[in-house]
Amino acid sequence: MSVRLCFSMVAVLLMVGCGGTYDSYVKGVATLDSEPLPRGTISFKPMQPGPTAYGLISDDGSYTLKTGRESGLPPGEYVVAVVVNEPSVSKEEGALPTPGKPITPLWYRSAKTSPLKIAVESGSNDINLELTSEPPSDWVDPKKRRRRRR
Repeated sequence: MSVRLCFSMVAVLLMVGCGGTYDSYVKGVATLDSEPLPRGTISFKPMQPGPTAYGLISDDGSYTLKTGRESGLPPGEYVVAVVVNEPSVSKEEGALPTPGKPITPLWYRSAKTSPLKIAVESGSNDINLELTSEPPSDWVDPKKRRRRRR
């Protein structure tokens, strides 16, 4: 092969790019009552069939989503769950640490109860998640819901 042909093939590959599987990317900052969350996880569960995207929350509240090992996620409508706990504590040396107390309110901790509904567009999305300690007006604690008798 000639050098010119090799350079042409490399140029074509660079123009096509080696993009990932997904064409939507989400980053942002997660706060609770205007204070950045110091750690935790965020999940974007699709409202249509598709994979769930996850991200870790950094010390400054920032996060970036991935689907599996790939950066990004498919565009669409999502329900967002945010789980943040206080640091784990070890009661005895050598024992497994016990999880810290929850920081995020119960209604944000599961996609089944979260009021956070987000539309993700193709391309780059800056989505700041502003959580509050006040429950949504229609919130009912699942433990307090009455079960129907059959």
